[in-house]
Amino acid sequence: MKKIIRRATINDIPGCMICINDAKRLLRESGSSQWNQKSGYPDERDIKEDIDLYRLFCVEVDGDIAGICAFSGIEPEYEETFGSWLTDSNNYLTIHRVAVCDKYRGTGIAKDLFNYATTYAKNNNLDSIRVDTHPKNIIMQNLAKSSGFTECGYVIYKVIKDEPKRIVFEKIVK
Repeated sequence: MKKIIRRATINDIPGCMICINDAKRLLRESGSSQWNQKSGYPDERDIKEDIDLYRLFCVEVDGDIAGICAFSGIEPEYEETFGSWLTDSNNYLTIHRVAVCDKYRGTGIAKDLFNYATTYAKNNNLDSIRVDTHPKNIIMQNLAKSSGFTECGYVIYKVIKDEPKRIVFEKIVK
């Protein structure tokens, strides 16, 4: 299995949406309301915006989009954290919208994306990487911990109406 991690393009939207929809179903089946709100978030508009802003990355396996994630900078919701970050710096990378297609679940795709985030952060002279997830998203919590992230507390997303609490993690990369 040959894996390539690259920036997603507009042509990748159908494959990206398969990953998103598979992840939504997995979250719903695990009892999490994350990504299963009436708003439809994340949807094709969100993915297109990520692509337009050059922040969506994908793992391509034998021509298939196997997994995706978005990288961004400062997350405003992280300003009011209940807990304590490992760094006081605003020089960090944020990981959002991690999704893996059912066909590739269990093959290390999400771990590859987290490893790529570490390399990306180091290459861009960032101090750390931050990520958050729903309290019922045990898969993402385990991925963060196994990728060297430390649980730092939680945030309350103001834009999320149902179950706005998210557990936050950070990994120092310097």
